[in-house]
Amino acid sequence: MSTGARALFAAGAVAIASSVGCDGCKRSEAGVEGTSPTAAPVTSASPSGSASARAVVAESLPRCRVDGARLALPGDEVVAGDAVTSADALLVGVVRRDGARRVATVVRASLDLASVKTIEVGPALGEDPPPSPRRNGNVAYVASYARPKAGPAGDAGAGAGAGAGAGAGAAMTRTLDLARIENDALVREGSVVQQSDESLAYDVAWPKEGGGAPLVAWDEDAKTLPGQLLADRGVVKVQLLGGAKARVASPDATDAEAPRLLARRGGYWLAWLARRPEPTEDAGAAPEGPGERRAYRWVELVALDAKGEATSPVRRVTPEKGRVASFDLASTAGEEGAEPRLVVLVQDEAAHADGAGERIVRYLVDPKDHVESGELLDGGVGHALAELLAEPSDDAHTHAPRWLAFSDLQEHAHLVPLGPTLTLAGLTTTEPSLDGTRIVASGPPSDVVYAVGPAGGADAGGGRLELRRLVCR
Repeated sequence: MSTGARALFAAGAVAIASSVGCDGCKRSEAGVEGTSPTAAPVTSASPSGSASARAVVAESLPRCRVDGARLALPGDEVVAGDAVTSADALLVGVVRRDGARRVATVVRASLDLASVKTIEVGPALGEDPPPSPRRNGNVAYVASYARPKAGPAGDAGAGAGAGAGAGAGAAMTRTLDLARIENDALVREGSVVQQSDESLAYDVAWPKEGGGAPLVAWDEDAKTLPGQLLADRGVVKVQLLGGAKARVASPDATDAEAPRLLARRGGYWLAWLARRPEPTEDAGAAPEGPGERRAYRWVELVALDAKGEATSPVRRVTPEKGRVASFDLASTAGEEGAEPRLVVLVQDEAAHADGAGERIVRYLVDPKDHVESGELLDGGVGHALAELLAEPSDDAHTHAPRWLAFSDLQEHAHLVPLGPTLTLAGLTTTEPSLDGTRIVASGPPSDVVYAVGPAGGADAGGGRLELRRLVCR
């Protein structure tokens, strides 16, 4: 579930029952993929004891156990970000303190966590997120932010735009760099210049066929209008790495943030979170944050061609009065010669009963743009963002999400397997060995997951983190 919105599930994550004929799209026909529709219901009482709040309950035995040694991530005050596995290594992006320096680093560990190397990306400044390892086929990459720099206001050719601060005659910009990891060294591929604002959300995707430069998507403040001191909305921009100037992909009337990209035949899917403040008449509504009004949040989607140009109208996927906390894009296993169908997995803050926590909903987009929805988990999900984990493959575009990891209202970890149509392939389990950790990657093989947690146990201090390898069957 992603830097930024990965943002979101994710990239992974984010923050999952099917039936014959509708592919699990009707809640009234929901069962568990690969099981009888009469399988045991996935329900429990709410924290207050009300049976009306449905949530996921564990099977009696957990699936996961720690396998092998735990590996301490090098450095102090470690912040771990995204991770990806290759055929022979696990790559984790971290920010860490090395003596007096704070550095952005890619930690390269063997799959059995028996050995580790570090690849320095550069100095880490302020709230810079950890570098984000990515994979295209069997080639590993890393995306990271470089130092911000001052540039002329409205420098659209650099992809910066004229946003907050333009009235002072200069717009601050920053650079998102993409480098190939080759023999434990970085080979720079290119960069995109962005407006420097509060959001650090972005995504990168490579074309599904034919090779070529990847597409980068990010959000930033919209151009300020005459008389405005601050932008009143966000926009999502896209740009081919090393290609023409950036362009705005979100509509003029949309306050957009947290973009996600997914390669498809002939181009990409691009989605983002759209926001709209709630009406002020509800005096009892709590703010989202200090000085911030509560807002409706929903997912919008558009199809792009290989150059990042829109080939469809922008469509709303989730309800306009929803409260989407995070989302991720994935594709189902398509029939031979057919385009896989798009699935949008959403973690929504609003369950159907008070105190029932959050829920996870699956939206299936068919080739005619019809959207079908079905709840995978209709309550009991905690505020921590769920993680959607893919099963690695030599072809980055055939990754099949296999696990959904989430926490409940008491912050206990749960895991549920997913089938090829991204519906539940079994019942959820509580996973004590994952409590207090964050799953960052899966496989190979497909029953292995990797998690990051405090070194020395949940109560250990000092900002030290460790990698754990778990087998989940």
